[in-house]
Amino acid sequence: MVAFCVNCGAPLSEGAKFCSKCGTTVAPSTPPVAGTAAPSSVAPGAPAAAQGSSTVVKVIIGVVAAFVLLMMLGAGACFYIGYRAKQRIQQFSRQMDSEATPYRGKREPCAMLSTSEAASALGEKVISVEQRGITSCAYHFGQAGKRMDVEYTWQGGAMTMRLAHGAVKQLSGAESFTVLPGIGDEAYIAPDGSALLMRKGDVMVNLDLRTNGISVDAAKKMASTIAQRL
Repeated sequence: MVAFCVNCGAPLSEGAKFCSKCGTTVAPSTPPVAGTAAPSSVAPGAPAAAQGSSTVVKVIIGVVAAFVLLMMLGAGACFYIGYRAKQRIQQFSRQMDSEATPYRGKREPCAMLSTSEAASALGEKVISVEQRGITSCAYHFGQAGKRMDVEYTWQGGAMTMRLAHGAVKQLSGAESFTVLPGIGDEAYIAPDGSALLMRKGDVMVNLDLRTNGISVDAAKKMASTIAQRL
């Protein structure tokens, strides 16, 4: 490969120590040492930037992993709470219905108390009855068009009875139901004489006494008759 003078640009002969034209000393060329890597063309700040990017990625991955773990823990806690609540409800339901005998007869509300039986208890003539579905029967009686509703809970009556009893007791802070022994499996007069609640097996019967001046004695007679047919 031909070399040139760095001062005047004249070609130099091989091995020359001085330029034959201007006399400038020729600097000896130093061959590269075998195994020595060529100088890197990467900018001095590149390795630090790459290391910084790697750190940011690691931090992001750590945050995402922590968030996913928290979500999994939250889902597990909700599942456990739901499972325990379901167990409590099932246990409570079994306790409520442990002594309740399911009703197997016909669900005909107005057939449980005839018009003549209702009239005898009320002391007034029953003009008509009105059955609404399989859960309620309305008795219209007296010259002034009075009315008495009798409602039936054919299934789950034991639980309904105890829930109603317990809720009123919690609200009032004391026992406010009056026990009526000898009627069905259990019977009560609700606070202020508003209703007579009677249970026979798993059926609960509610005689509404809020209107028309129906006496407790009349309600007891009707409830006893109904209990005998359940």
